[in-house]
Amino acid sequence: MKLPQELAKQSSDKFLDTFKNLYEHSPWFVEQSLDRVLTDEQYNNLEKFHELLCEIMLSAPSDMQDNLITAHPMLAGKKAQNNELTDFSTTEQKSAGLNDCTDDEIKLFEQLNDEYYSKFNFPFIMAVKEKNKSEILSSFKMRKNNSREDERDNALEEINKIAWLRIKEIYGR
Repeated sequence: MKLPQELAKQSSDKFLDTFKNLYEHSPWFVEQSLDRVLTDEQYNNLEKFHELLCEIMLSAPSDMQDNLITAHPMLAGKKAQNNELTDFSTTEQKSAGLNDCTDDEIKLFEQLNDEYYSKFNFPFIMAVKEKNKSEILSSFKMRKNNSREDERDNALEEINKIAWLRIKEIYGR
């Protein structure tokens, strides 16, 4: 796999297609990075490329950020149970064992999802790859007591962690 700037120089369509799902159903953050990636070879460094994407996402208007947050699926939720997740989300939830929940665990996740969504009006977001169910449930229970502002900030931070994990997956790292 070519590095980001090499890929962009080869074909902007290929660049956009490769990275469009780094941010859940929100390809515009990657689209906004294209011109800068094309003009600076530092973005062949994956960490620098990720930093650029983080900067773009964190400086985006709040309505774009809110749309990004609400584009995320609920953990072990109906979309997961019905196989309606993106390929990345499916892999991530599976790696955390969320595809292997008992009936009681599914009920607990549904309860926590409902409580969290009722309080914050967006889904609980966590970079679950490299985590297990107990770590996720513990974070869920702890974070649901936060303020909306703190959880919005947590969501954006976790979304950037997810993007980094997805970049690493694309490059087999």
